[in-house]
Amino acid sequence: MPGRFHGKLVLITGASQGIGLAAARMFAAEGGTVLALARSFAKLQELAASSPRIVPVQADVADSASMEAMAARVLGERGVPDVVIANAGIGLDARFQDTSDVAMREILEVNTLGVLRTVRPFLAGMLARRSGRILLVSSVVGKRGIPHYTAYCASKFALHGMADCLRPELYRSGVTVGIVCPSSTTTEFQANIRSAGPSQNKKRIKRHSAESVAAALVSMAGSTRRERILSLEGKAMAVVNTLAPGLMDLVLGRVFMRRTADR
Repeated sequence: MPGRFHGKLVLITGASQGIGLAAARMFAAEGGTVLALARSFAKLQELAASSPRIVPVQADVADSASMEAMAARVLGERGVPDVVIANAGIGLDARFQDTSDVAMREILEVNTLGVLRTVRPFLAGMLARRSGRILLVSSVVGKRGIPHYTAYCASKFALHGMADCLRPELYRSGVTVGIVCPSSTTTEFQANIRSAGPSQNKKRIKRHSAESVAAALVSMAGSTRRERILSLEGKAMAVVNTLAPGLMDLVLGRVFMRRTADR
């Protein structure tokens, strides 16, 4: 029996590990042809060996020339994707005062400009075809910033602004934009987070699995839903921040900031 994405072309960035890898496998299992994009071709080949529907695409979202060449190859060889998922991202654990210009640029280069470079080349083709689904992988900290994640939060807040701009630009075009906001996820992302200065006091009630976030992406890709916050913790934080932002400042300061005596 054909899957939900039978005959559909799905492009996913950050597909060599974590959420992107799990999503590539799920979309392939649903019948889609998956263009799995990442920097590591060896990891992509290993992923592609798990399904004939997964096509490895080597590119770096932080490199304009690399992404332009990727888009030209995809459009020339495969055509316009039906679904584009901008998932690639990196993190930084650093207080505002410890966030350097270099670190901020590095985070924005991947997490924000990387999204622009991923989506922009395919918009004209989607608009001409009058169909397409764009998904941006943000975070609950793109809804409310938390201590120690100045650069990361700024990069994810930017995605919500980009989505807000895109939606009216695409009104009645047949192309839709959705944004997914996980909380902490148990993936290699956590182990690879950069740091500067004292580390954050780590407190997480529950972590998502990569598979649970991937399942949300599959669900969102098959709908026109605007946004989905994946955890109750994240939904509660967004609501409380809207109603009582001062209270949220207090709670986050107590929960995530290391006191001098703890160092």
